[in-house]
Amino acid sequence: MKKIISRRHFLGGAAAAVAGVGLGTPPKLIGGSSEVEAPKAKIKEYRTLGRTGFKTSDIGLGAGFVTDEALLEAILDSGINYIDAAESYENGQVERTFGKVMKNRDRKSVFISSKMIVQKKDTKEALKERALKCLERIQSDYVDCMMIHMPSTVELMKHEGFHAAIQELKTEGKVRFCGISQHGPQWNDVPETMEKVCLAAVEDGRIDVMLFVYNFIQRDQGEKILRACKANNVGATLMKTNPVGKYYMMKGMAEQMKEEGKDIPSYFDDLLIRLQERANKADTFRQKYNLTNDNEVRDAAIKFVLNHPNVNSACVTITNFDELETYTALSGKKFDLKAQQLLAAYESAYGELYCRHACGQCEASCPSKVPVNTVMRYYHYFSAQGREKSAMMKYAALDKKANACTDCAGHCEKTCPYGVPIQGELAVAHQALSLKA
Repeated sequence: MKKIISRRHFLGGAAAAVAGVGLGTPPKLIGGSSEVEAPKAKIKEYRTLGRTGFKTSDIGLGAGFVTDEALLEAILDSGINYIDAAESYENGQVERTFGKVMKNRDRKSVFISSKMIVQKKDTKEALKERALKCLERIQSDYVDCMMIHMPSTVELMKHEGFHAAIQELKTEGKVRFCGISQHGPQWNDVPETMEKVCLAAVEDGRIDVMLFVYNFIQRDQGEKILRACKANNVGATLMKTNPVGKYYMMKGMAEQMKEEGKDIPSYFDDLLIRLQERANKADTFRQKYNLTNDNEVRDAAIKFVLNHPNVNSACVTITNFDELETYTALSGKKFDLKAQQLLAAYESAYGELYCRHACGQCEASCPSKVPVNTVMRYYHYFSAQGREKSAMMKYAALDKKANACTDCAGHCEKTCPYGVPIQGELAVAHQALSLKA
């Protein structure tokens, strides 16, 4: 396992494993300006975003790395009017792209959220200055919603410096609403769940809009949050709505690690066995639904979240013009019987391999304090969203990495309430995210 697998060797092996396990094809690269054409599909449904009163498109944009002006123009032309940004996205370049595109558009027609990571040491003055920098990059007199980005604890969510800065900015007309985003636990002295932080935010009363994880496999915490948002008129926007993983990639990586590594622990054999069992189930699954890739499952997953009456907008990652057509075509679509059966079959075939986004229930048992939730989130970016470079850079910045899992007794796996073979998956994630060019 100490050997470094070359990018070329790994990607070739993963592609060869497509027929063996899982569904799906790697995402396409972001399209260039030469590919621009008017979007054919249009948003068909708009929903009131809680107490903001804004009518937001049911499909929103998670704009983590949209810096192509032509693509953003097409996204807005399609009717998508909820944009989720952050000061950290592409070092502010995402916000700058919005600024350039919005110069020729009606600013009031688009709801733009931005986010800031807040630390205990941050002062009101420093946070206010950062918020104003966001406005400069967006080239707007105001931002619709400023969020605390991923507050890991209730204490951080209540950061008085942040809320004091937001109140001043509201008074000055430069920020309209306040919100939070939540990915779940990130290792700290007392890891707190997404549910705990979000429900506390609703009760706090200063949070107008929320962005959190909810999908057809990970729905327990999300259901409680959605009910609370509805009861308190808080806007509910979603991320990680499609939990479909690239299990063929995981299997290809796992097999190669075993072939090239030394002293592979027993838990890795168990992971390979379970991956093969999933592959066998997948054959039946594919034949029954005549599937050649994961597109129908992805579409059904989006229909599932949009079927929830308390969901205002599902923020999806759009990297090219084909994906724009795909997602906008799902606007207003019903979660029909075929989609319900498809997701039930998918969950049965693959559910135990999905490390639930924002769960983090195993983290407290880890003696090495590995941020399991964060590592697996980065692996999802790498394997399912095609964000390899970004995922690897984020992983490299972590103080604690999953290499600590190699010789561990598997405390996380023993405490996982869903039976996920997480120790082996963490090992695969570490190897993938640590690849050298």
